[in-house]
Amino acid sequence: MNKSSNFKGKIFFSAENFATKKTLMSYYAEPLEMSFDQTIMSSFDFLNLNPDEKKQLSSRHRKMLNNYRHINPFALNVDAQEFVESIAKCKSDKIIIHAHDYGAYICLAALYSGKIPSDKKIEFHFESSPLALFPKTFLKNTPKTDHKIVFHVQEDSWLGPFSTLYSNDKIKCFYRPKAA
Repeated sequence: MNKSSNFKGKIFFSAENFATKKTLMSYYAEPLEMSFDQTIMSSFDFLNLNPDEKKQLSSRHRKMLNNYRHINPFALNVDAQEFVESIAKCKSDKIIIHAHDYGAYICLAALYSGKIPSDKKIEFHFESSPLALFPKTFLKNTPKTDHKIVFHVQEDSWLGPFSTLYSNDKIKCFYRPKAA
């Protein structure tokens, strides 16, 4: 699936009793063109980064964060709907989903839409995605309690030094360090 989502990556699926992962969705888009005023440090004050995080926030990081800040909500909605349809077609009632970057946003938008089939028990594993920037407009319905969200933190990830960006008060998940 090629969308204007400003990211590249995949969402992987596996039934609970299968050892292999199957690619459920792939995505790629060119990065956004940024103006100078969109990448200056003061435009990121709303993140409330601690002093150490501010020191590590390079222009590359600011460009990456801007891609998340300026996600096309219509594209995200279409991607989330496609994801819901893929889940509905799955024959297994226990599913494990692995997603990173924009893929985690697709999964979260689907999960909080309330449209994931109620007969599926899903365990989500996310990494390299700034949950703090997930659009509030997509947090419509509280997900079913039988779904589990685990956020893996890799120290060598681009997001590793920015613990402020790992969490979102509205998204309930478990945090686990992951070996590099």
